[in-house]
Amino acid sequence: MNWLELSIETSNELAEAISDALFEYVEGGVVIEQFNDATRTADRWEDEAATGPVVVRAYLPLDETTTQRCDQVEFALRCLNMALHQQQILPIGMPIYREVDTENWAEKWKENYKPIRIGKKVLIRPSWIDRAEVPTQSGEVELVLDPGQAFGTGLHPTTQLCAAALEDLLQPHNAWRVFDIGSGSAILTVLAAKLGAAYVLGVDTDMDAVRTGIDNVELNNVVHLVKIDQGSWDYTHERFDLVVANILAPVIIKMLGQGMVARGPCFVFSGILDTQADAVIAAMNEAGIRLVDRRQMLDWVCLIGETTI
Repeated sequence: MNWLELSIETSNELAEAISDALFEYVEGGVVIEQFNDATRTADRWEDEAATGPVVVRAYLPLDETTTQRCDQVEFALRCLNMALHQQQILPIGMPIYREVDTENWAEKWKENYKPIRIGKKVLIRPSWIDRAEVPTQSGEVELVLDPGQAFGTGLHPTTQLCAAALEDLLQPHNAWRVFDIGSGSAILTVLAAKLGAAYVLGVDTDMDAVRTGIDNVELNNVVHLVKIDQGSWDYTHERFDLVVANILAPVIIKMLGQGMVARGPCFVFSGILDTQADAVIAAMNEAGIRLVDRRQMLDWVCLIGETTI
């Protein structure tokens, strides 16, 4: 059996959304790779920053299901484009298809998934890349990540914004307890533990994300500090020192209205487009959370707040 490779060139803001839309219909996972402008490769260790286009790749078996799967992929993308149109975001192009040989197809998508650095000192290393292959930097915090199908590869601006906020807020001597709502691949959950949190609870409503998160907690040897389970903000009645929610603006607003303020005194919210930030800030104020800092990367915003009551 041969395979059909599909690729979509896009922006890093939309790559994760496309990945989520494709995953149900493809085999072996979805890869997001960002090219270096100078080399037109995904190598992130060149002198030039990897600021080139982002390509989302996936594979379909060439069999009696191929036509149906292609139709499903393209329908999913059209639905995504309808949502983007409502937010006045340019549409995503349809996939480019290419037939590939059976040999090593399942590993092919990993070829261009390179280690990346985010924040000030965070290195994200794919689990299949040996540590000895990655140049080291003094004082860096390493996360070993197998993204699976869960959100959170480190490439998306919302993940990078939250990672930088955690670096600033967490100090080893604080021994903070952290609640990661919508933990996905557990990238932020694991990072919080490695930055000095005494305990981190990560919850996600998607059981596939929970399984991926548990695997990544084990990969990073922080099982003694972290718990991952299925649930949302009301999973527990505990109060934490820091609550992180990298989800979507409407979901954050809804949770704030339901009483999520009881989980913290300190909050980091992301997954918010700049056009949605004012609505989230208004919901924060209504819930008794004062805006302390607003950070932005491209069209995405991260809001840091503290309770006023």
